[in-house]
Amino acid sequence: MEVSSLSITLVSLSLVITLLFAVKRRCLSSNGSVKLPPGSFGWPIMGETIEFLFGKPENFVGERMKKYSPDIFKTNILGEKTAVICGPNGNKFLFSNEQKLFTVFRPHPMQALFRSYKLAAPPPPQAPTPQGQGGEEVKSTMPPGFFKPAALMRYLPLIDSITQQQLQIHWEGKDEVVKVFPLSKTVTLTLACRFFLGIDNPERIAKLVGHFDDITLGLHSIILNVPGTMFYRASKAAAAIRKELVSLIKEKKAAVASGVPMHDILSHLIVATDPTGKYMPEAEIADKMMGLIVAGYSTVATAITFFMKYVGERPDIYNRVLSEQLEISEAKKPRELLSWEDLSKMKYSWNVMCEVMRLVPPLQGTFREAITDFTYAGYTIPKGWKVYWTVSTTNKNPEYFKDPEKFNPSRYEEEEAPPPYTYVPFGGGPRLCPGKEYARLAVLTFIHNVVKRYKWDVVIPNEKILGDMMPTPEKGLPIRLYRH
Repeated sequence: MEVSSLSITLVSLSLVITLLFAVKRRCLSSNGSVKLPPGSFGWPIMGETIEFLFGKPENFVGERMKKYSPDIFKTNILGEKTAVICGPNGNKFLFSNEQKLFTVFRPHPMQALFRSYKLAAPPPPQAPTPQGQGGEEVKSTMPPGFFKPAALMRYLPLIDSITQQQLQIHWEGKDEVVKVFPLSKTVTLTLACRFFLGIDNPERIAKLVGHFDDITLGLHSIILNVPGTMFYRASKAAAAIRKELVSLIKEKKAAVASGVPMHDILSHLIVATDPTGKYMPEAEIADKMMGLIVAGYSTVATAITFFMKYVGERPDIYNRVLSEQLEISEAKKPRELLSWEDLSKMKYSWNVMCEVMRLVPPLQGTFREAITDFTYAGYTIPKGWKVYWTVSTTNKNPEYFKDPEKFNPSRYEEEEAPPPYTYVPFGGGPRLCPGKEYARLAVLTFIHNVVKRYKWDVVIPNEKILGDMMPTPEKGLPIRLYRH
């Protein structure tokens, strides 16, 4: 009996393996009439998703560029046949052909977590959308010019005030070791909630922090909705945030109806109508706001955290940043808040942040979908394939960045500026990240306030960095503060 059961099991296993290889051969032979990019689709169903999600992004891309082509290669990630277009020429090609050859594509984990994304029609050709983890969803319904410098200029004093308040609450008077990553998340989520949702209730915001962390991780996960998986936790977090946002939307509707003036994105979405005069459903508004906050929260928090790490390890760079910020501070009246002109004087500080984002990109890349067959570098990408853009094809390439592993902010000075299309942390073309100026304001305001108050030492210089798509210091980046 046992032998018979073993035989049946072995035969079944052999049939499954044979079927898998047959499917793999079929996948490899599809589109045989055109010259597809070199590369591999990996295993059936899973493709190369595991390597993509859980290996270092620069290694995933770099190894395949060496093996197949420095210009383009094919793969199968997150259930989609995908062409990865590489290098500065690839970046230029992608940024120049938005809505001509391809359009935005939201990976399946994003569609599953933000449910209304699956129902939304793709953007029309005349309304290209910006890149990001969710930002493209709201561009068509955002208040006109919300992220433009002229609008952000009005919010800068409040950004400065909120940042000072958060440092006062969490770090002032702390002689012991403090952790950077938790504070950076609290600061950026407080800013996002204030400007995107119009709320400034600290308790309400604090409840959301953990949920947004889970969603961010879930966006870069395999869709396996069983307890214990990243996607399961992200699904639960999305449901909790959606419930909170729908409750907030009802409060906002009542406030708007009573005539209370509103100046945040959420209020604008509540009153916006489509061409037929129909209002947006509450669940869809909630998903759009969730996507926008995810895009503007984790990326800015990551940039701030690694600024503190790299600058804390380099006293020479810290001293130059301090000198620049003190010059700005000393020219102002006591308690006077930052102005737009002040930000324009923070050239070296911004160069430092650019180098941080080169070594630890807050956003690894984004997907597009081919809307027609097209040719690049002698290879055909069929309609319906996905196209992946990533900073990993240039950021650490010694051809464009000398000593690429060295932290060197001077490489962004005019006489040494990187070649065109080699440093593109915010994307480019029509899908240039709409939140670029908002992110610049948030990080420079944080730099100004933290540097003029403190010097710090990094407690664990070789702290392990967890996660490859969204880098996170394992211990939260503990530092020891010294008040000036």
